[in-house]
Amino acid sequence: QRHCFAGVVGFAGGATLGLVGWGGGQMIIPGMTHQYMALNQLAATGVSLFSLSLSSISSSVRFATSDSACLVTAASIAIPSIVTARFGTQLASRLSNDALEFAFNSLSLVMIPTHLYIQQRRHAQQLAQPPPPTSTGAAASSHE
Repeated sequence: QRHCFAGVVGFAGGATLGLVGWGGGQMIIPGMTHQYMALNQLAATGVSLFSLSLSSISSSVRFATSDSACLVTAASIAIPSIVTARFGTQLASRLSNDALEFAFNSLSLVMIPTHLYIQQRRHAQQLAQPPPPTSTGAAASSHE
């Protein structure tokens, strides 16, 4: 039954990851630290990273083959993140479970509103731009 619960958590995490590109960990880590699974924060992070890495590969291939991903930008993010993730993993293994939970929750509290702010600002900038000019050339004169 624990594996069924993990499957439900994985379903929600994968759907979120594929839909909006993030949030899988926001579903998986709380699910894995839930009393039913009872993993500590470090083990939950490991499960989340491993499972999301596998699902991210399949999703990223789909996005890349549909021309919905800029591979140069993706590589510009991936290369330094591969390096810094190793440092983060080392740090995580040295921290207490309480410190890891605090870090996870604090970063979640900061990142979610930050993302919302960035989206709202971009939307406001798009609304402030003048509309593109309409064509009133040959098509308009043919109806007269």
